[in-house]
Amino acid sequence: MFTVEVFKEKLADLEKEYFDFVVKHLGQWEVWAEASQRVVNREEVKEDEIPEAFHMELKMMRVVLEMQDLGKFDWNDPRLKEIFAEITQMPFYKFFGEMVVKISLRLATIAGVKTFLEIGAGKANLTGIMLRQMSKENKLIPLIATDAQPVILENVGKLKDEYPQANLETVIWNIMEPPSDELLKKVTSPTLLYERYTLNYANFKAMENVARAADILVLGDWFNHTGKLYGYDEVFKNIGANPLFYKDVKPILDDYFPNQYIFDQRVLDAIKLPNITLLIAWK
Repeated sequence: MFTVEVFKEKLADLEKEYFDFVVKHLGQWEVWAEASQRVVNREEVKEDEIPEAFHMELKMMRVVLEMQDLGKFDWNDPRLKEIFAEITQMPFYKFFGEMVVKISLRLATIAGVKTFLEIGAGKANLTGIMLRQMSKENKLIPLIATDAQPVILENVGKLKDEYPQANLETVIWNIMEPPSDELLKKVTSPTLLYERYTLNYANFKAMENVARAADILVLGDWFNHTGKLYGYDEVFKNIGANPLFYKDVKPILDDYFPNQYIFDQRVLDAIKLPNITLLIAWK
């Protein structure tokens, strides 16, 4: 049985790295939170009024609000595609993905993980990070990448060519539904499931479904632990990113993954960030 104390000790260097980066990068989040409400009110907000880390969110809010005012939201709008492409190159987004994978690999060593399961793989950016880090550390843990959309097959297919030595498979899985027999036959316990910004686009039912396939979770979602929402929260609901409140998530976690470690607790204490950004849970 692994305890929170064991995980804290084994992940201490990664926790310090995360703390140092996030406190410096997102420390002025309240400036952006206040400004985002002004954006919702259709007031002018200039980029130089907010920290650089939030410039892309400002850009996206403006586009989403414009679509809202026109009464039509279009995922295929070239402006949105450009913004999402730029987001993947931003320092925090890249750092966050690397950290999710680093934690997962470290836990895999500690817990003797036999299968990695990535949900919401989408464009396979996180999948690529995992394959690169496993290759660097000479680890060949089987990885199953899933998504609700068939595009994952094409995206991961390219990675298979780049990492022919990897034990990599893809399965179509909408986490709003129980895992298929096909998927369950592919996983060998203990299984570690990791993800980034996936559950925010689902709901609490998904937790019950992932519990059927995973023993350990590394959740890169933003669970609101204060109960307070801001302008950006309300706007991003329009693109399907629904706020998940920790008070609602925790009872469900307690049922299926009773052991939990809020990896960024020191960040929350230091800068009063309203969201838990990284949570580890296990059976």
